[in-house]
Amino acid sequence: MQKIVVDTNVIVSALIGSGYPTQIIFDIVLGKTVIVCSSFEVFEEYIEVLHRERFAKYPRFLQKPKLY
Repeated sequence: MQKIVVDTNVIVSALIGSGYPTQIIFDIVLGKTVIVCSSFEVFEEYIEVLHRERFAKYPRFLQKPKLY
């Protein structure tokens, strides 16, 4: 199985829109066809970027996933 690091811009684009980045996240990453690799520093970047005020206007950033 291929290992990848998902760029922060891909995550942001996937949450804002419904284009190719969204397809990447849902089909490849959530479909478990790859192994997502990260580091503590990259994960911190995801959190920092996703909590920026300018993204609060997008509904998908405000939704909490249902875990059931």
